[in-house]
Amino acid sequence: MTELVLETIRTTASYAIQNKEEFIQKVRSISQVRQQEAAKELKRKVAKAKKRIAELDMLIKKLYETYAMGKLEEKRFEMLSAEYEKEQDELEQALASDQADLDQFNEDTDRADKFLALAKKYTDFSELTAPMINEFVKKIVVHAPDRSTGERIQEIEIYLKFIGKFDVPMPEPTPEELAAEEKRRQKRIRDHEKYLRQKERKKKIAEGQITPGEPYVLVCQCCGETFRSIRPNAKFCTPACRQRFYRQQKRELPPSDAVSDPEPMETNKTA
Repeated sequence: MTELVLETIRTTASYAIQNKEEFIQKVRSISQVRQQEAAKELKRKVAKAKKRIAELDMLIKKLYETYAMGKLEEKRFEMLSAEYEKEQDELEQALASDQADLDQFNEDTDRADKFLALAKKYTDFSELTAPMINEFVKKIVVHAPDRSTGERIQEIEIYLKFIGKFDVPMPEPTPEELAAEEKRRQKRIRDHEKYLRQKERKKKIAEGQITPGEPYVLVCQCCGETFRSIRPNAKFCTPACRQRFYRQQKRELPPSDAVSDPEPMETNKTA
């Protein structure tokens, strides 16, 4: 957990400093207004709407004065008054929406600037310290483990001050990195299978189906005969069966898909 928090702070701070404009854009990514040019246009619309609303206030006031002095028919007054008030209502609704978007844009820019200032404050991210946690981390959410894929996966979300949960863009992995990750994944699968076998064996011992120290009674995947082995995952009763099985697979599969022979030699075939 400590290493994960430190790595999150380190990579986010480094990205923010080295890619300032991209960082600010990503912080704004959830807002309606993301570009500086759009914000300028929004400011223009807000100013124009405020000016027109003020003009309509004056028009409605003058219209009422004219009507009160008897210089305007009631029907004409009501029609013009309704038109002005309708336009004013529509402008006020649009103004409220535009102003909210503009406020969000300014707030996002301010939040990004605050995180950048905090990131620049630190020059050493080699060790996670208490002040670093207090200044950078807003909250940590630890989800329940997920075993639906056969592996134990636990998601941990780290929310940073000012910017929340931030995903730093990562470069495309190299073929070597992909191969290393696949190797780790295969090892996790093997470890999980080993755990399940050990769990099953303990269960059978508890139920009296297996006596500790005695070999497993298994069925050969080639000839179908039973055999004994000290390994619970043994597949073949003899080396001949193992070789026959994989030769058969190589004949059936295309050359690129031919299966290698991973199975160690088996002995202890029972009659």
